[in-house]
Amino acid sequence: MKGLLADAYPAVWVAGEVQRVRSAARGQLYFELVEKGRGDSVKARLDCVLWSDDRQVAEAAFREAGVELAEGVVLRCCGRPDFWPGGGRFQFAVGQVDPVFSLGALEQRRRETLRTLEAEGLLERNKRLALSPVPLDIGLVTSEGSAAHADFIDTLVHSGLGFRVCLVHSAVQGMASEAELGRAFRLLGAFVRSGERLDAIALIRGGGSRADLAAFDSRRVARAVARSPAPVVCGVGHQIDQSIADIVAHTSCKTPTEAAEFLVSRVEQAASLVDEAHRRLVAPGRLLLQTRAAAYRDVERGLIRAAERALSASGRSVDELGRTLRSRAAVSVVRAGERLRSIAQRLPGPGRRSLAARTGECRQLEARVVPAAERLLRRAVERVAARGRLCEQLSLERTLARGFSLTRRVDGRLVRSITDVNVGTELRTSVRGGTIGSSVHALTDEPRQRDLLDEKERT
Repeated sequence: MKGLLADAYPAVWVAGEVQRVRSAARGQLYFELVEKGRGDSVKARLDCVLWSDDRQVAEAAFREAGVELAEGVVLRCCGRPDFWPGGGRFQFAVGQVDPVFSLGALEQRRRETLRTLEAEGLLERNKRLALSPVPLDIGLVTSEGSAAHADFIDTLVHSGLGFRVCLVHSAVQGMASEAELGRAFRLLGAFVRSGERLDAIALIRGGGSRADLAAFDSRRVARAVARSPAPVVCGVGHQIDQSIADIVAHTSCKTPTEAAEFLVSRVEQAASLVDEAHRRLVAPGRLLLQTRAAAYRDVERGLIRAAERALSASGRSVDELGRTLRSRAAVSVVRAGERLRSIAQRLPGPGRRSLAARTGECRQLEARVVPAAERLLRRAVERVAARGRLCEQLSLERTLARGFSLTRRVDGRLVRSITDVNVGTELRTSVRGGTIGSSVHALTDEPRQRDLLDEKERT
């Protein structure tokens, strides 16, 4: 059988997808070539062997072409059918490989994947998501403990910014990588949909050959990246070409470190913008506060002077009124005395005596009325002085010195109740020694009187 096969098929070219690669102790490489149909179903399978000498030549040719002889690679090779009598096994002995064919097959599969993703509307889907200007909450998909993982975390830590990283471990190479990468994105997607915050998801891996990065060209991983609910920052260590994951991601970076630096620079840029806005707002705001404070002090001084003038005018009016009352009372008493004396001269003896007695009574009444009027005037003056002292005690400066404050809006309107402000309203509060600027963050209504009474009744 062995000789018959060698005579009938001295050299045959076959092509298929490499699967089940395994290396033997003596250096030979065993693998299968499979032909797939629709839905990746296997139509045919061929056991192959690459002997140690031929293996060295084949791997050198693949390295020169930038391709690795690994699972998933489409291989075109020339060899001969062989039969091993000891094990009763038929296998194909590979003697020559065609790396150019493998490159073409990879490119053809890549183009087909891109066309499929475009037809499904996934090429630009993740790019349309808005990336936060301050992406501090990061989901991370990579191999835990790898150099890529360490470089990414070190860059975030050394920035000194408050990044929070949610790591989901995944293989990034080999047969299990596609399934694990897809699972990682499903977990982070469920995390976001449950209400947790992720500003971005970083997908990172260190450099490698095209075969090492084959998972990032797969449709499964590309769909997971495109359908992510958070913007994806892809940092796969490719050298020349972009992977399909890079193409569908929101942002593509060449290395894991560059992906971390992109996030750091975005946060630093936002912080710089905030600082600049603060500088632009503080100077005019401080000037406005100073202007308003000076205006309030002028108003206060004007009110105090007006009150003093009014009190002074009131005191003068009281003094003038007292003098007027005293002079009028004296004139009236004198006139009344003169009239009584005139009448007394015309009256007979008994009448004159009676009138004299009444005159004495009038003098006594005069002696009592004048001091009483003076006492009333002194009390009025004292009340005016007391009110003056009260006004002085109730002045704005004295009130602020006792621990009270005066709150106004930026337009100068006084805040008397909670209805005078809204959330976000800018306030200026006058206290002893200066003015404090603030803004309203929350409003809390006072409990209704009826609710308080109900509470008292329950207790």
